[in-house]
Amino acid sequence: MNKKRIVSTVILFFSLLATGTFSSCDKDTNCYLDVYVIDEATTEPISGAAIAISQPNGGTVTDNGVTGPDGHYKTHFKSPAIIQIKATYQVPPAQGGGQRRADVSVRLLEGETKIAKISLTSQIYFD
Repeated sequence: MNKKRIVSTVILFFSLLATGTFSSCDKDTNCYLDVYVIDEATTEPISGAAIAISQPNGGTVTDNGVTGPDGHYKTHFKSPAIIQIKATYQVPPAQGGGQRRADVSVRLLEGETKIAKISLTSQIYFD
């Protein structure tokens, strides 16, 4: 009886050891970014705003996209960085054309989600 208990204990020990050894305990090193673009005057989300992400110092972290119906754009990066986010909204020609734009700088950290809110003013740019 005692021998069975020892064998069971040894089997249980090695089972737990193998489970702990082969399970994933890796730390999440990705950096997450949620960008929200809103109209400054109405605080309503702006759908279809172009998002351009870059590093001010010429680094390799870049991304481009467009906000969805809720004015939201989501992405992630493999490493921490200080980035600049530019939001541009093309004003329809029927409303006078041009574009509204703004930018913000943020710092991305490992395993964290950074929320960036960009408010577009009513100022129109013609380039």
